[in-house]
Amino acid sequence: MKNDDDDHEIRLEIIEVGSEESQVIATRMANDPSGLAATGNEIPRDRGSLRSLIEKALNDGRRLWRVPLGDDYFAAIVGDDPFHQGKERGLFVWLDPRHRGDDLGIQVVAEAVRRLELEGRDRLVARPPRSNYAALRILNALEFTYVGESDEEMDTKLKIERVVFEHRTSGGAKNPARPSSRLWR
Repeated sequence: MKNDDDDHEIRLEIIEVGSEESQVIATRMANDPSGLAATGNEIPRDRGSLRSLIEKALNDGRRLWRVPLGDDYFAAIVGDDPFHQGKERGLFVWLDPRHRGDDLGIQVVAEAVRRLELEGRDRLVARPPRSNYAALRILNALEFTYVGESDEEMDTKLKIERVVFEHRTSGGAKNPARPSSRLWR
């Protein structure tokens, strides 16, 4: 994301989410049914259930960060997928509808990947629905590798076709994710 006054990249601030912020996040997500649907997860749409799932994920050691932009303290949420119950943690990103379409997602995911790599993660997995073109674009820009179709049935009612991408490092933080395209400039 660029500042209109110059050609310098704006460094995003990402702030770790604690359980005390789960109510705000749950409310924002509950008010964005299209954003929740884009995850392809079969998750409840009410605030209370969303809050419970987010708190459970945080208590289980999953990492989530919020991204403030201007006066919007929850412009994006990124990190470990709080709604995926599989054994392997997946990558999650949610952007407030007001901030979609301006390549913010690429920077948000790149910063989350960088943080997770610094913590020692050497493999990150993303399982977006095949129909989520914004997610596919982000993963491509950040040079995630296409692995194949998801062999894990993440939900039984929705029958969402998923693809699997991964990002590997040589032991964390030596090769932090950076987009290869001009989108980063």
